[in-house]
Amino acid sequence: MRIAVTGSSGWVGSFVTKELLAHGHEVIGIDIRPTESGVTEFREADLLDISSLERAFEDCEVVVHLAAVPDPGIVSPEELFKVNVLGSMHVLEAATRAGVKKFVGASSDDAIGFSFRVTRIMPDYFPIDEKHRAEPQEEYGVGKVLLEEMCRSYTSRGALDTIVLRTCYVWDLSLGGTERLSKPEAAESMLWLYVHVLDAARAYRLACENTTVRNATLWIAARDAFSLIPTKDRLSLFYPDVPLRSELAEFGSLVTGELANELLGFGPEYSWRDFVNK
Repeated sequence: MRIAVTGSSGWVGSFVTKELLAHGHEVIGIDIRPTESGVTEFREADLLDISSLERAFEDCEVVVHLAAVPDPGIVSPEELFKVNVLGSMHVLEAATRAGVKKFVGASSDDAIGFSFRVTRIMPDYFPIDEKHRAEPQEEYGVGKVLLEEMCRSYTSRGALDTIVLRTCYVWDLSLGGTERLSKPEAAESMLWLYVHVLDAARAYRLACENTTVRNATLWIAARDAFSLIPTKDRLSLFYPDVPLRSELAEFGSLVTGELANELLGFGPEYSWRDFVNK
């Protein structure tokens, strides 16, 4: 397939590009700066310039949308919202005009409100699935929820198929952070969730290759938690009153990936334990 990747010059974008190329796809890198990792073709475009996006998506079958302000606090809330929300609408609209058949978007675990929360909130249950309420408290998480809703809207009107991946903290050893493994309070706000970047890249590829899903929002997470502390011990410390809907493994993730496995055939293959000398 001929797949356009916005944000192809970014860190996650480079892994997604390599994964797609390794499986025989043509990759059109879309960014405001040249993509250093090898792509089939590079086309410059700006999220805030819908005409440049429409030109960039010509002859593409799928758009993977990764370009965004990656965290709150980098720019003003107004600027983040403009880039992440209006920019995403521009990508969806430009893809529709260009005749693209599928859109694969990047949501986040922050869509339900934990990672960058302003005030403490409690989950309704564990493990968290796609039906859990989404109540983000700041502009980044709100933007992700709006992306998910925009995708439902575009699919509902018959414009294109859409799959949105709620990737948890995308990690590899180059990012560090291993000091948090023995300090459960240090990663509690993100519910100790993560996914290795190689698994994230594979999830995006599988979403591109899927031919049956019309619209879905799916959790993408590692099977284990980003912690050396057993899951039941962490829950007894921080979330003793949250009900369990199913049993959790000794170091199990608090998010279930069952729907991604069912719809995409995705199951995580990597753990931080494969890379960290404990």
